[in-house]
Amino acid sequence: MGQSAPRFPDGAASRAVLIGCSDFDDIDLPAIPAVKSNLADLRSALTQDTHGILPPEHCRVLADPADHRSVGMALAQAAGEADDLLLVYYTGHGLLDEDGLLHLALSSTDPGHVGFTGVPAELVKRHLGRARARLRVLVLDCCFSGRAVAAMTESGSLLSAQLDMSGTYTLTSTTATAPSHAPPGQRHTAFTAALLDALNQAEPLTLDGIHQHIDSRLREAGLPRPQRRSVDAAGNLALVRGPVQPHGEPPTGHEGEIRFRQQPPEPSVDRRRDTVVYVVLLSVLVAVGVLFAGWFATLIAAGGIALFVGLVLLLLFLRRGVHYDLVVDSHGLGTEHGTHSAHVPWKDIERVGVLRRAPGTVLISNVLIVRLKAGAPRPPGFHKRLNRRLPDQRYVILGMLSTYGADPMRLRSAIEHFAGGIYRTDQQLLEMDPRLR
Repeated sequence: MGQSAPRFPDGAASRAVLIGCSDFDDIDLPAIPAVKSNLADLRSALTQDTHGILPPEHCRVLADPADHRSVGMALAQAAGEADDLLLVYYTGHGLLDEDGLLHLALSSTDPGHVGFTGVPAELVKRHLGRARARLRVLVLDCCFSGRAVAAMTESGSLLSAQLDMSGTYTLTSTTATAPSHAPPGQRHTAFTAALLDALNQAEPLTLDGIHQHIDSRLREAGLPRPQRRSVDAAGNLALVRGPVQPHGEPPTGHEGEIRFRQQPPEPSVDRRRDTVVYVVLLSVLVAVGVLFAGWFATLIAAGGIALFVGLVLLLLFLRRGVHYDLVVDSHGLGTEHGTHSAHVPWKDIERVGVLRRAPGTVLISNVLIVRLKAGAPRPPGFHKRLNRRLPDQRYVILGMLSTYGADPMRLRSAIEHFAGGIYRTDQQLLEMDPRLR
């Protein structure tokens, strides 16, 4: 497959927004379980340490957004920050209104009122058009109705015209809701599976090469072929630097959850460290005792101290191996410590974020905090001492990130993956409520 030499974008000057909807309130829009894996694995491919083109913090995921605001804010922020590449990807249902204009379905979209409840493709195009990025890439993996498929394939269709924009490279899928396009039990939709396979080739493919690879894969499977539009855009851009694993997994945990855990030191390291500390402490105490109290009193004191320290070390040994887990899944946020657990469901959370400093403290940093919706019950089991300092009962501190070994950027991506646009930065939280300072 011939192609020109690839050009790799500047990751520091590039941004990606990955949007997907798998579950819908309206019964006329069937669920697409593969969407969750589409988002997780494409993000993993784009941000993989060795071969990805983007730092993790520059790839934002919106999973099952329910409103236009979260989508618009994410697109506007990315468009304002990207100088080299701006990549926007959508996976879910694509719907046409009465005028044949494409809308991207959100979890709350009403198929009978698409124009008011879906995101118009024109709106996405507008955000791309405002971006100062040298290259904008739009990838649409939409499940269309039969009418949408017909409109896609018509020469000079409204859909094709909508996506014409200077400096934009567009890949579109005509994937329908038929099982052959998103088979039950399969990890990805057909189009995104072919896209991830293209990113996993031995040599990095350019955008044109990716299109050819996807086209070949879908054609062999007897599926609708993808469309490509390049308007004053360089088709020699590559999205990865080398083969990536398309089935990237979250930090840890089972499929459907992302689990953060602070790994304890190796037991052998602990034992050596404890032994050294124990011996040094006793030696110092004996030396001080001999100097000021004589041998007899020192031996009695040393025996008592040795018993006390031994009990402390025994307690530490018994606690060793008990993990502090932070769990992010489709249901909400939870913590686990041995047999103790606590949970806050997404439906009760108005917003969530990480504060650099816990309210009213100096030393306690990077705390995960949620603001509950009005009327939501306050969950028990979280840090009572920290929560006593909060301005009102609608706030709950779930703990310090260091307790769970959670990286702030990976945690943000996990929350956005499952809950959409409810995450807020430290600055945004303080602007919304200065009492948190």
